[in-house]
Amino acid sequence: MSAASHLVPQPDLPGHARSGPLVVLRSQSEQVRAVAWFIGLSLGLVALAAGTTLAAPDSEIVAADVPFVLALGPAVVAVCLAWREGDGSMRRLWRSLGRRPANARWYLVLLLPVLWAFAVVGVAIGLGEPTAGLFDDLLPGAVIVSLVVLLPAFAEELAWRGFATPRLMAAMSPLRVSLVLAIPWIALHLVLHLPGAMNDSAAVWPTVLSVFAYSVLLTWIFVGTGGSVLLAALVHAGLNGVVPIMSGLDAEAAWAVRAVLAAVIAIAVVGLGGFRRVVALSSHTTR
Repeated sequence: MSAASHLVPQPDLPGHARSGPLVVLRSQSEQVRAVAWFIGLSLGLVALAAGTTLAAPDSEIVAADVPFVLALGPAVVAVCLAWREGDGSMRRLWRSLGRRPANARWYLVLLLPVLWAFAVVGVAIGLGEPTAGLFDDLLPGAVIVSLVVLLPAFAEELAWRGFATPRLMAAMSPLRVSLVLAIPWIALHLVLHLPGAMNDSAAVWPTVLSVFAYSVLLTWIFVGTGGSVLLAALVHAGLNGVVPIMSGLDAEAAWAVRAVLAAVIAIAVVGLGGFRRVVALSSHTTR
């Protein structure tokens, strides 16, 4: 075994209940190289989606399909790279989709999107935003949006958390991983601000701030739950699915407030030692 190789528990992440012994995985450089390939190919999708959007800015079909390509494309890349790796990588990736947290308290994070959405409403009202018709279309809108965002959320989490995060953790801390992966993830979302795209009239800075915050929060959940793509994806879907709660607010104001509050929550998780606790747990249980 080379000096760069790592012993890590499989199929779960370090620091959590494990069903198998420690096994030798690929070297640190190989794992980082796999993530580099993943990011590079995902950015290739960004270039393709951006070119298509700019070539047909008035096409409703392009506007509708590009978000799904950007969500599902990286998952396809991740699956292909995991298949190419061999050594059970595909099996571990698929198992992460159904992995449940060993500590039931982690299910409480499923309340986070709803609490966040109502906090956005409260802050917006406090800032003087009108409240007429605030929750008029809440129930039908919530059901429809939740169903639409479920598949993309699972696809994105399988790729960015399930595939890229564990491999990049061979070289850096979970917090640094979340910040590094946020950069290409933001690039995918910026395509949606191009002319004719779904967010072309929205300000860009809330997207950048939100995606950074989401990356931190979802990585914290993924690592803390022992590699549960399931729980990270459900929270991700919730962050998108609660939009109808805020639909009665001025769109521009809600767009800004939700980004700022997401950043506040992410900063609170980091500041209160959320990442330190999961790293400490890992160190304690793997001695």
